[in-house]
Amino acid sequence: MERDRRIFRPVRILVAGKYKTVHTVMGAGKLLLNQWPREDGPARHKAQMTVLDAFNEEKSPEEVRQALLIAAAEANLDHSN
Repeated sequence: MERDRRIFRPVRILVAGKYKTVHTVMGAGKLLLNQWPREDGPARHKAQMTVLDAFNEEKSPEEVRQALLIAAAEANLDHSN
C-alpha cells in the first residue's frame, strides 16, 4: 500500500489537555495505543481493530477516521471533524 493511501482528512482530538491532530492511519493507531485516556470501551477497541484492518488493506483510511471519531465521542473527548 502506498503511503498516501493511508492519509485521511485531519481530525483534532483533545487528549491530556492538548489537541492532537491526526491525519494518518499510523497516527490514529499511536494515539489509540499510547495516549488514549481509557483502556475500556467498545468503540476504542473497534477503532484499534479498524487501524489493523487498514494496514491489511481490509479497511480504508476514511473508515479509520470515522472509527476514531466514534471512539472520541465514547470517551467524551472534545474533537472536531
